[in-house]
Amino acid sequence: MKKYLSLLLAVVMLVSVLAGCGGEKASDPTNAPAADGNGSKEPVVVTNADRKTVSIRFAQFGNSVDDIDGMKNDPIKAAIEAAVNVELEYDTGVDGFDDRMQTELFTGGAAELFPTWGETDKIAKWAEEDLVYNIAEIINAEPDRYPTLYKIINAPEYKAYNALYTGDAEAAYAIYSVSAFADPSFSGAPVYNKAILDEINGGKTPATVEEFVQFVKNCGANGYVGWWPRNNKLTAWNNVDAMIARPQGTTILAPMGDAWTGFVSNGKIGTADEYWTLATTSDASKEVVKQLHEMYVSGGLDSGLGVKGDFDDAYADFAAGKLASFDNGHGYPGQFVSFVKNPWQSAHADGTMADLAQGLALTHNGNYGSNYTTGTWIGAHYFIPTTCEYPDRVLDLVEYLASAEGQDLLHNTENYVYKSDVTSDVWNPINIAYGYQDGRCKYVWFSYLFSGTEYQVDFTNNDWWTAVSKPIDNSNNWQTEEDAAAYDYAKGVISTFVNEVVYYLPAYYNMITLPAEAADIRAKLNDITNQYLTQMLGGQLDIETAWPNYVAEYEAAGAVELEKMVNDAIAAARSNG
Repeated sequence: MKKYLSLLLAVVMLVSVLAGCGGEKASDPTNAPAADGNGSKEPVVVTNADRKTVSIRFAQFGNSVDDIDGMKNDPIKAAIEAAVNVELEYDTGVDGFDDRMQTELFTGGAAELFPTWGETDKIAKWAEEDLVYNIAEIINAEPDRYPTLYKIINAPEYKAYNALYTGDAEAAYAIYSVSAFADPSFSGAPVYNKAILDEINGGKTPATVEEFVQFVKNCGANGYVGWWPRNNKLTAWNNVDAMIARPQGTTILAPMGDAWTGFVSNGKIGTADEYWTLATTSDASKEVVKQLHEMYVSGGLDSGLGVKGDFDDAYADFAAGKLASFDNGHGYPGQFVSFVKNPWQSAHADGTMADLAQGLALTHNGNYGSNYTTGTWIGAHYFIPTTCEYPDRVLDLVEYLASAEGQDLLHNTENYVYKSDVTSDVWNPINIAYGYQDGRCKYVWFSYLFSGTEYQVDFTNNDWWTAVSKPIDNSNNWQTEEDAAAYDYAKGVISTFVNEVVYYLPAYYNMITLPAEAADIRAKLNDITNQYLTQMLGGQLDIETAWPNYVAEYEAAGAVELEKMVNDAIAAARSNG
């Protein structure tokens, strides 16, 4: 440990020296070209080492600043300060953090760099009131000083977000922190109790809708609950939908959440002919509800739907061997690792990954269901308040953190390749000082600045959108050997179907804006779906008799009008984006 810390201190000193070894041409008159002995003039290169040392308060949600000694001896903080020639002050909080950030902005005491959590309405308001800097003006004035940021803010996708927020594509008032998983996240791939799978299904993992429905029924007949689709409220049908409805080319979801939820595509996405049909009350959806009812009355579908808690009661039942399969809503490999550790090993001291099986996404007539996603969402925005006296120096900090050198420092990599010889044992003292004891080999401060999912981003070799939508996840490198084995196993299974299941929508789908009247229609349709679906599932309503009434109530509440609104909004987003 002492050896490593000595090495880090040496790195800090080296960074201090190298800070003066590269830079850009001076742009102010105090740095005029100097004459050499022959009378010729060479441009003076200005680096961060030549610029004024300033103090920058950086605010970030959720970390701890209670360990004063740990902060004082933080080698990563010291390296950043040396590279940029600044003094960093860390500010954090949990309860009331967002309100405090806004209050400080309004009263003139805001941190030099602070976030909000994707609250897009604030950008336009703060920009209009001249409370935050238009960072594009500063960056575009000195592109050589901010090469990475210049590349970022001039990406077409970045400008599209600018236009969405303020109507001005050329004005950027924030650093956009885009959330995206390194591995696709999707519902409809459960984890199985291997012992029950062996007993009921001869160890075979169901691969089709029909096989899964029969498995669930057989579990019920043998005293097991076959399936818990994450659903502790009778308004969360996404896992049920992904597992059973989507492979059959339909959806039972009410049109809430994403604009396309509750709709099926005509397969012409990205073209002028793309069209989405509201399918919640279609004949195909009626057949799906019949299947769900059959599983429910057989005892195979958990009777606690809408009542039982996901992370306490359902976890306990799974660990106790009462549940055969559990769909937690995340198809990425980390779900399987989490299940091995909790609830399984937390209840079975000698439990191993072999006790569980990673499930498959199901097919119907050879077809997978599509999980439509943009794969991204805005996780946060980072602002520089106009009360800051040196926004250019704050941007020097952001530029460094966005560069390859900065990302390497924050994420324990070299040219974006993980340094496996530096283990979590070395990083733990750094991160524990800030309240993290999970063994990660990455710096917890600034981890959200560019990636809302805390991953590394490579702006050197990619454009902005590619970098943020396809981030680098190094976490498997610092997992325990056991966790890494579970991760690799699950990823191997998921890789056999994930490209057939996850459908990435064009980026303009992030910019769909529905008219205000759509909200009222969507709320009404959601209430109707929950009312009918729960009663038909449980048998209180006969499906054949109730379905025409279900359809009629949907139409009376504005289903046809909503379908037109959604397709018009998609067309507008495609045209503008």
